[in-house]
Amino acid sequence: MASAGRRATRLDNPLIKGFLDARLLETGLATNTQQAYARDLERLSEYLRAAGKSLLQTTTEDIGAFLATCTEAGESARTRARRAASIRGFFRHAQDTGLISHDPARILPTPKLPSLIPKALSLEEMERLLPTKVSADESPRTRLLFELLYGCGLRASEVARVRTDDLDLEGGFVRVRGKGDRERSVPLGPSVQAALARWLLTRKSLATPESGAHLLLGDTGHPLTRGDVYTLVRRHVQAQGLARRVTPHTLRHTFATHLVKGGADLRSVQEMLGHASIDTTQIYTSLADEHLRQSHRKHHPRA
Repeated sequence: MASAGRRATRLDNPLIKGFLDARLLETGLATNTQQAYARDLERLSEYLRAAGKSLLQTTTEDIGAFLATCTEAGESARTRARRAASIRGFFRHAQDTGLISHDPARILPTPKLPSLIPKALSLEEMERLLPTKVSADESPRTRLLFELLYGCGLRASEVARVRTDDLDLEGGFVRVRGKGDRERSVPLGPSVQAALARWLLTRKSLATPESGAHLLLGDTGHPLTRGDVYTLVRRHVQAQGLARRVTPHTLRHTFATHLVKGGADLRSVQEMLGHASIDTTQIYTSLADEHLRQSHRKHHPRA
């Protein structure tokens, strides 16, 4: 039996496929987001089909009842908020293209989300994972991987996509293709450049015709995938005996957190992270505020 995820990604429903194709053209919808939206809308379609309805016959009450079943099933507020966003976008598109005359999701409320403060690693924890002094037996690939995630704040998918011709070693930048294929340039600090120089020597012995210009390669010369990046991070964290869950996203959050706590302005952090809106970067202001409060309590005589 096919899983729900597989049913969703086949996009059997032409209405859902048409909506996602339009979003892809308009905003460069990321693959993971596209698959999530497809699953959400297929789930709604199945719910309606059980009631003898199609997507284009949906009422506001139907959507409310569907989201209520999601709540009863124990789904998180974040998942329900994404489902609501998928549904809202679909029906807005359906109305804009003349498929329906009334948008049943127009007054759909958005579930309130808890404030998520990134769980950044401490400087001591980063020193364990990425020691200042490079040991002779340290893997050049692992070293560069962690430097790109923490030293540049790249996403796992972005690391996997970096090519050798994206590097400007003389200028000290790497060109990154992020969500929606938006490009940005991120500075390469001295430690990242040192890791690059060491890895590029190793890469020469691994490269095959399959490697192309991809920067990070596996042991057989294949380009690293996003999944490979997660696996390598997990293995290295376990090998260092760090008793907490660390993902590539943890390292990206740590990059931004340490920048803000060190005094970097939000606009610069936004550009380096590749956030389309400063609102997304705004979450780090609370971290900076807390850092200031702690400094005040620690150093001020009247604190």
